[in-house]
Amino acid sequence: MGRLNLKLIIGFIMICLFLLIAVFGPNLSPYKVDQLAEVKYISTEEGRKLSAPPFPPSKEHIFGTDQWGYDILTLLLHGAKYTIFTVIIVALLRVLIGGAIGIFVALNKNPLNTPTKNAKMKINIFSSFPVFIILYFILIRINIEPVLNPLTLSIIVGSLMVILGVMSVYDNVYSKTIELQKNLFITASQALGGTRLHIAKKHILPSLKRQILIIFMNEVIQVLHLIGQLGIFNLFFGGTFLRMDPPVFISITKEWAGLIGQFRSTIYYYQWILFFPLLSYLLMLLSFYLVSQGVIQQEKVNQRKNPIL
Repeated sequence: MGRLNLKLIIGFIMICLFLLIAVFGPNLSPYKVDQLAEVKYISTEEGRKLSAPPFPPSKEHIFGTDQWGYDILTLLLHGAKYTIFTVIIVALLRVLIGGAIGIFVALNKNPLNTPTKNAKMKINIFSSFPVFIILYFILIRINIEPVLNPLTLSIIVGSLMVILGVMSVYDNVYSKTIELQKNLFITASQALGGTRLHIAKKHILPSLKRQILIIFMNEVIQVLHLIGQLGIFNLFFGGTFLRMDPPVFISITKEWAGLIGQFRSTIYYYQWILFFPLLSYLLMLLSFYLVSQGVIQQEKVNQRKNPIL
């Protein structure tokens, strides 16, 4: 009996939990998203004292409150859907579009897709150019105090992330498909008159399914990193609201990277405010990383069992 793939199992369970939080989070939140903790008086040895936010973790507020009195657990539960669904949908579209184009191009062997050195250099330069820089100069104009609603802005930003990330997936799938076509079972299928669609469905996709899953998990991690980088520069996914006196950038959608960027200055005074959004973000990163490593581990086991394939 083979050993249990603990990385894959633990990562899969964690992702399922995050998906449940994304779907049911607002219904599970202990407070309304716009509800403020009340300023109250507490009894001490020195008499009654005024107690005001931020409140540390307690029975009333498990994760504590921020400096304005908003419950941090409530913010996380309401922002989960924007964080989790965004990274999954963007990564999925990157893989579907880039993977389909990569397989199609490799099977057709179009001369345009076996480029000269100059053309190949252009493709490599484009695919390696930092996506963050392009997004930064676009979002700096439309993301702070946006005129668009959060859903529309999220769709625009998500579409940009998909478009700018397709090329890397294409390069990856294309090279793997080219290598795969050198196998005898594909050569035999071509010799027997198998169409490109037949070869793609019966040979390429089944052979690449684990590789594509690994690419998907890696794309999810890359999108999470990208959203985190934008958050550090106050470009929060779904829009940024500027609160004056003192100036503070606030995430409109409460997505987790936005909360990290919004609360990063509290690390010196009220650490719990930053700790819980940061922990949630890192645990989500870990879950996809574990699944990716688990699939890689399983792929190595399968290759040892079937070295020819």
